Amino acid sequence: MPAKVKLRLFHELRSQLGTGEIELEATTVNEVLQSLINRESAVKDLLFDSHGRLRRHIIFYVNNAVLDPSDLGRKLNDGDLVLLVPPAAGG
Repeated sequence: MPAKVKLRLFHELRSQLGTGEIELEATTVNEVLQSLINRESAVKDLLFDSHGRLRRHIIFYVNNAVLDPSDLGRKLNDGDLVLLVPPAAGG
């Protein structure tokens, strides 16, 4: 059964989606990503390279703990907070 989670977005993702926080239902972190792409397909290029691999510079936090990018299958629980942080651009 999917968990009700909050997803906080930063930098380019926040601009692309026009919001800093989304509430959604997902079983895993990967489902969070898929839900995000379903809302706005253009974010796929921000998250994944041309081979479909998650870009190395994307950082995930679940409940303020850094998530290993290889652990996108991590199960989520009701009330979890997922932060999705692409690198900041600028100088």
